[in-house]
Amino acid sequence: MKTLAVYHKQLGDTLLLQPALARLARQDGEPVGLIARPGFEDLVRLMPDVKFTSWRDAPRVRRLLAYDAGDRSAFISLWCRADEKHLLTFSDFYVRFFHRWIFDRIHLRDQEQMYRARYFWRCTPGGDAESFEPPRLNAPPDDWLPAELPSEPYVLIHATSAWQRKCLSAECWRPIIERVKDVTGMPVVLTGGTTEWERGLCASIEEGLDGVTNLGARTSLRGVMAAASKATVALAVDGFVSHLVSAFGRPCMTFFGPTNVNHWHLTTPISRAVFPGIDPGAAKGRRIADLVPEELPVQVEDWLKQVAARA
Repeated sequence: MKTLAVYHKQLGDTLLLQPALARLARQDGEPVGLIARPGFEDLVRLMPDVKFTSWRDAPRVRRLLAYDAGDRSAFISLWCRADEKHLLTFSDFYVRFFHRWIFDRIHLRDQEQMYRARYFWRCTPGGDAESFEPPRLNAPPDDWLPAELPSEPYVLIHATSAWQRKCLSAECWRPIIERVKDVTGMPVVLTGGTTEWERGLCASIEEGLDGVTNLGARTSLRGVMAAASKATVALAVDGFVSHLVSAFGRPCMTFFGPTNVNHWHLTTPISRAVFPGIDPGAAKGRRIADLVPEELPVQVEDWLKQVAARA
């Protein structure tokens, strides 16, 4: 192993690091080590040419790149042995005096309105910074698949996020799901997080709907990743699962509220963002509740038909 990356952010952010890690692996001609949160090992296993690494057992490497300036990443970077150490960060606002003791070089680059995965790619040293490739994951093993999944093709709905203010209400989701079933003729698999409010939201969405398998709070990270990899199409609120579905090459519609769409979404022929207003980068003061509920099923139907026409 020649290169070690250090990153301690959320699941979605970690997934968006994949193109930069693939770039480093191509430079090295061998897999790159990644030190991330311990619970993320299964996600990292799906990243091509990346090896999940414990900071305690990390080998000496030629170079170490820390992609965040947090205290934990700084401590790990200090502990690990490397010929050269780099810190990559958005601005000098995040740089503290101790960073200059730990790192041989600090790379400052404003993200501006850049997609986060492209930002990681562009600020990674070496190689061709222009030939960006979107995040990609390998398919999970079949034994990760939840037993409750339908045997026939299905639509995945991921209704929750770590931030409750990113989520659509159950009253918004029900007519969307009914329209999805009418247009596709497929059953729906509903997933969500494990907190009490996420479990309650999934239960409220499922209430009164037929043809919905509710896995909200009833499956693991492995199960969610495996379900996303097999979905014919997916709809999700802004968060990890929307990035996950796209990384498996599946069509995904993502609903945004108070976040910058330019930072967290890459528009493709099979990937669409729905957000309030007309400016995707104007997140300040924006709420997901500002989406017009009556318009959402119509937008979903239009997109589903476009996706089907491309199939």
